[in-house]
Amino acid sequence: MARVEVLGPRDLLPRALELLQVRGAVELRPAPAAARPAAPLPGAPERAARLAEAVRQIDALAGRLPPARGEAAPLELPEPGTQELLDRLATLESELARIEAGRAALAEEREATARFARLVMALAPLTHGVDPAAEPELHGLVLRTDPAALALLESEVRRLSGGACEVKARPLDAEHTGVLVVVPRAAGRALTALFFERGVDEVRLPPAYGGRRLLDVLLLLSARARALPEEIAAADAALARLGAGLAPALAGARARAEGELARLHAMGSCGETRFAFVATGYMPAEQVAALRAAVAAELGDRITVLAERPRRSEWPQVPVVLRNRGWLRPFERLLALVSLPRYGSVDPTPWLALFFPLFFGLVLGDVAFGAAGVAVSLWARRRGWGGRAGRDLAWVALWCSASSAFFGLLYGEALGELGAHLGLHPLLLDRRRGFMSFLAGVLALGGVHVLLGMGLGVGSALRERHVREAVGRAAKGVLLVAAAASAAALAGKLPAGALRPALFGTLGALAVAVGAEGPMAALDLVLGLGNVLSYARLMALGLASAMLAEVANLIAATLEPAPVGIAIGVLLHAVNFSLCLISPIVAALRLHYVEFFEKFYQEGGEPFRPFALDA
Repeated sequence: MARVEVLGPRDLLPRALELLQVRGAVELRPAPAAARPAAPLPGAPERAARLAEAVRQIDALAGRLPPARGEAAPLELPEPGTQELLDRLATLESELARIEAGRAALAEEREATARFARLVMALAPLTHGVDPAAEPELHGLVLRTDPAALALLESEVRRLSGGACEVKARPLDAEHTGVLVVVPRAAGRALTALFFERGVDEVRLPPAYGGRRLLDVLLLLSARARALPEEIAAADAALARLGAGLAPALAGARARAEGELARLHAMGSCGETRFAFVATGYMPAEQVAALRAAVAAELGDRITVLAERPRRSEWPQVPVVLRNRGWLRPFERLLALVSLPRYGSVDPTPWLALFFPLFFGLVLGDVAFGAAGVAVSLWARRRGWGGRAGRDLAWVALWCSASSAFFGLLYGEALGELGAHLGLHPLLLDRRRGFMSFLAGVLALGGVHVLLGMGLGVGSALRERHVREAVGRAAKGVLLVAAAASAAALAGKLPAGALRPALFGTLGALAVAVGAEGPMAALDLVLGLGNVLSYARLMALGLASAMLAEVANLIAATLEPAPVGIAIGVLLHAVNFSLCLISPIVAALRLHYVEFFEKFYQEGGEPFRPFALDA
């Protein structure tokens, strides 16, 4: 990263910020103490308020638009930050509300029409005795079957209408009765109030059907039932056309409004003097030349871009950009459970890319499982499941599966001992029988992993010029190796003559470590040995996987009837495969996060968030 300062005349600050935002390469930071904060532009608070209101209205409007179907000419909207845009958005909101209300009314009419038509058909014959001159109204009800309640209803209707009414009822099913009430228009309001007071749910018919015979009503209902779908489709088409033309315009207006809002807010992080401004921040060092060229092309030689390496005192606040080759970047996903490494410290991604698949294959170690994993990983990447994150995880899974197949060849395992029937034999180790050799190999690998972490810690301390700390870490590494050599000589794994040099090395390294870091450094000998022993969990998980495969094969071969035994064996292999997808991942991540990272990893890095249009 590089610490950059952009300097120029005060009147060019807005244009400079716009250029920085378009380039999207600099993360702005507060101005130096020597410069006072830049004063806002005239009218900036009012314009910022209009921009924020425009963003709010655009979000509300865009959330109500249906998915765009077809093509339409994009609408032209006024410039963000103006009152004209707010007025135009209010007009569009009213237009959208009008179309939505019309569509909702049509949908409500369709439902009411369908319900009322079913009710009228159920209560045929289609006549009533109310004088047409009284403009009879039809009211439909669906009630629970109750003769006493129906009789009371008819009595109340006759009372309200003065006897000029007709009430028809017919069972609709075992529990409900349909009721059709015909009253003069003069009594309609009182009847509706009665239904409301008694909590009766009325099947409402539009007022346009009032004063007509039942047969005419039914004919009108049938005609409307045919016409309404077309009218609703027309309303949906109008909404879709509005969305197709409006959505791109809203997205563009929102992007411009958000960009200008960000520039107005960024003014506060810039500094100024009487005649000049300064904008400070961090950016990738390799992009400085391109920024200088863009500034010269757009703003001329009145703007200067200064860049320098961050001072060590700044490292804790410098944002972090992990730089790994394309095939390594997917393994950065494995750092998701910890914060980014601090600027100037070690990026562990390459070591994760090496050891994580190694540990996974060490546990799973099966040719069949590895081949299945490779096939699934390649298929997932080809289908693009999960977007960018899914492709990255599939890439990690591909390497883990290949490692599993490789170790399966070394162990001579394919679904346990089934590989032996296909001529597969151990090339290095039969872990089902030589588990002590398996344990020794795993612990040796753990020792290498822990010592590598210590070596990275020494290098990190030297880069930060902490010589005493570097000496202490190096001494603890030597202490761990010498102690392990002493234990091996005592156990007869090394020649007897190696014991005395190993003991002297242990004591000498212990003295150096205590001198560099104090008495607590002696505790690191125990902790280091405990770290190495933690890798034994890989042996335990791998051995458990191999034994479960053997159990599955034994059941499949011996259980009667044979189809049942084979089915149970296949199920156990599937369970074994599922467990081996989880256990090695958890164990390998834990060994990295706890035993490996603690030797060198300096967390606390902040991700790089450039001042950009899409930030």
